[in-house]
Amino acid sequence: MISQHVRLRVVLTGPESSGKTTLAHALADFYGCNVVPEFARSFLGALCREYNHDDLALIARGQTAWEYWYSAHAEHWLLVCDTDWTVVRIWESFRYGYVKHTLHPVAAPDTLYLLCKPDIEWEPDPLRENPADRDELFGLYEQLLRETGLNYSISSGNVTDRLQNAVSLIEKYS
Repeated sequence: MISQHVRLRVVLTGPESSGKTTLAHALADFYGCNVVPEFARSFLGALCREYNHDDLALIARGQTAWEYWYSAHAEHWLLVCDTDWTVVRIWESFRYGYVKHTLHPVAAPDTLYLLCKPDIEWEPDPLRENPADRDELFGLYEQLLRETGLNYSISSGNVTDRLQNAVSLIEKYS
């Protein structure tokens, strides 16, 4: 999936309103690289009805397609992804009680996951559904990352702390 230029892919994952997008953009600004946006926001924003379980398959495929496109067009050694299949997997499992659409890919050694802890204030958003479940969801994310053998680190604290910690981790890989 990664282009000849990209040596490291950093994926932000975690519960709703845990700072994923903020950290993704802070990293992109710091390194001067692109961010693969969250496909679900565009998809759900354009959907003229309530989403259903089968829509999650489209969202997962759309996110993967965006990752491929951004990777293929990257001219920087770092690619930051504001989510990936892990978010859709936890969303599917938590909301519907079983997984039908989101099988995980093989763990890639050139990918670092930053699991964002929900230790920041909840920010309301029309697409967010679980303000009271963030700690439970965080546990599910960590369990998924461990069980699938993905390389991850927990991102916590304020934006400055999260950025400094992420940069320290990324520098070990570059």
